[in-house]
This record gives sequence, C-alpha cells and structure tokens, in this order.
Amino acid sequence: MEIPGPITSMTMNAQLLKGTHEPNAYLLKGLYVATSAMIAQNLRTLAITQNIGNAESRATKPGEQPYKRKIVIFQDYYDSSKEVNLVRVKRIAYDTSPARRVYSPGDPGADKDGFVLESNVQAVAEMADMRDASRSHEAATKAFEKIIQMLQSTIGILKNA
Repeated sequence: MEIPGPITSMTMNAQLLKGTHEPNAYLLKGLYVATSAMIAQNLRTLAITQNIGNAESRATKPGEQPYKRKIVIFQDYYDSSKEVNLVRVKRIAYDTSPARRVYSPGDPGADKDGFVLESNVQAVAEMADMRDASRSHEAATKAFEKIIQMLQSTIGILKNA
C-alpha cells in the first residue's frame, strides 16, 4: 500500500481522492480494525462470563459430564471490501482437560464410589482472562475514540477552510 505524499493545497488532486489514497480512508480502516477487535473481545468476555457462571457446576447424574470450559479462538483475515486485515472469532472450542473428581457420596450425581464430576473451569484463571479481555477491549475502544476525534478535527478544519 502506497502512502500519499504531502498535501500541497486544500483542493487535493483527483488521484489522492480516489479509493484508499484518501487520507480519511486510512482513518476509516482504523475504525474497522478497532470495531472488529471490540466485537471479538465482547464475544470472548461472554464466553468467560459463562465459564465463571458454571465454575461450580457438577454432574447431576452418575456418568454425566459437567460443564466444560469454553475457549475463544481468534483469527485474523483480510476483508477485501474494506482492504484491511481484521480480527474475528474463528470458533469457540472446549477445554479438553478432565473434569475434577470430588468425593461427595450423598450427591445425586455421585458414582458408585461416591465421586462427582465438577466443571474443569478454574475461576481464578477465568478472572485473569476477563481482566485481559477487558484491557484489550479498552485499548480498542480508545483507538476508536481517538480516530473519531481525528475525523472530527478534519471536519472542523474543512468547515473553517
């Protein structure tokens, strides 16, 4: 991608106004990137919230599997209509680590030996992941806000020209 040279006048030449050579087109691409990051982090936050909510869940019948931890897998991709690389959730996978076995002979979900299977979610790890997702979302939001400010400044300059 070629970066245009300095603008010499307020009436930019026709080539500069075409397609991605328009200065504000770069800002719009930044908005697309920031938005895709916010959406991806929102989905990650949703999965983490579900994990935390089910961290203490247990099997209700002997042999039944408890809630399995969800893991969000991201993917970067090129959006040809916007001519920019974006991020999205590729898929939501399930953690393959085994369920915890807890001795609780009176529980309705206990097997013949008195063990109940509990979710493989570790609440402390999920809280750390939540903090990371929150910070990533906040960074994308700040980038989005900064780009909006730049666009507003451009509009202000054009109004005064």
